[in-house]
Amino acid sequence: MLSWTAALTVIGLVIPIGIYANGLGQFAGIPLGLALIVALLVGYDLLISRHPPQVAVKREIPANLSVHVAQPVSIALANRGHFALSLQCSEMVPEHWLCSDNYHGCSLQPGQIAEFSYTVTPTKRGPSQISATEIKVASKLGFWLYVYWIEHVSDHKVFPNFTAISDLSGLKGSVNLAQAGLKKFNMRGSGMDFLQLRDYREGESIKQIDWRATSRFNKLISREYQEEKNQHLIVMLDSGRRMRVQDDQLSYFDHALNSLIMLSYTALKNGDNVSLQSFGSESRWLSHIRGAQNVSKVMQHFYDLYPQKIASDYLSAAQELLVKQPKRALILLVSCLRDEDFDDLLKAVQLLKAKHLVAVISIEEPIYKQIESQPVETFEEAITYASAHKIKKSIDRNVQRLKQKGVICINAPASHLTPNVLNTYLSVKKAGLL
Repeated sequence: MLSWTAALTVIGLVIPIGIYANGLGQFAGIPLGLALIVALLVGYDLLISRHPPQVAVKREIPANLSVHVAQPVSIALANRGHFALSLQCSEMVPEHWLCSDNYHGCSLQPGQIAEFSYTVTPTKRGPSQISATEIKVASKLGFWLYVYWIEHVSDHKVFPNFTAISDLSGLKGSVNLAQAGLKKFNMRGSGMDFLQLRDYREGESIKQIDWRATSRFNKLISREYQEEKNQHLIVMLDSGRRMRVQDDQLSYFDHALNSLIMLSYTALKNGDNVSLQSFGSESRWLSHIRGAQNVSKVMQHFYDLYPQKIASDYLSAAQELLVKQPKRALILLVSCLRDEDFDDLLKAVQLLKAKHLVAVISIEEPIYKQIESQPVETFEEAITYASAHKIKKSIDRNVQRLKQKGVICINAPASHLTPNVLNTYLSVKKAGLL
């Protein structure tokens, strides 16, 4: 295309020449000849600059990225041709990525390399790619600006941001829980499985003393226990329409996914097995993961799953799970309870309870409390208040009904989901309910 500067130059020359020619009469051919020379120069510039520039592009960016985390991208442009180039460069990044400083201009002599960087921030999980690099090159005489797209695809996986997992690197079973909101459970040595005999430590319970070993060694000997291992935790994650609700930057589903991978990490670190099943928009099954180092398998399996505008079928999901996992396990079903879904949920829970220990974790919607806290001044506000109060009371009543039927049930805001799911799991471990 004709560059703006060149176009203005041509217009600035041709128009005055044309005006001047009208006043010269028989000498009009001279200015018109000048105009023809300018036109020939523009055409000649187009002809000699028609070949694409020999520019090599090298991009450096990790294949795996974290959502809402800024990541620098490094670009190197190399002039492989025999002529100097004046160019502008930008990258074709996904539309749902935030991007800064993604526009650079430079001049490259033959063989010269220019480097620059910019920053991207993915705002959605799932697969993404940077498809190409856009190069704008000025023609040799500067009349034209050529636009080229150098195909240079780099594929990326955008995962949830799990940097908080590193904060739990010292987690040992249910001991030394530093995560905010977590409860501190039984002291070291007071789990369910016998581990070893050792010297008594001041402050330990007398119940831990092994009197037979004490009499044999003539000193106080304690029994040390550990939490039972190789137990099975199964997570049922709702990916239906209820989980599409946004809470700040994240949907309910994103909050749940973050919490459940943290839970998986904790359970795997405890020596337990973890399986996960999604239901609603898509049924996915990940079976019997072992070892904390394999938490990445959980991320790989669900990082690109999004909730859809369909109703979740709790009963069908429960029936499907029983076929896959008949042996007893702790099942955590994570959803957002509504009154119209409760009968179906109750049937599913009763079916699962026949063989498993079931816990229902429901995401509490803050809108109802917000409405109740606002002053009521008009008739419309009174109707809104009454409706919100009725819905909230109905949800509270359904939670109590589940508890009365022997189901562990937690109703918590999305922002408090992580400590609640972890405390539920750790409470079950401490009580030896499995």
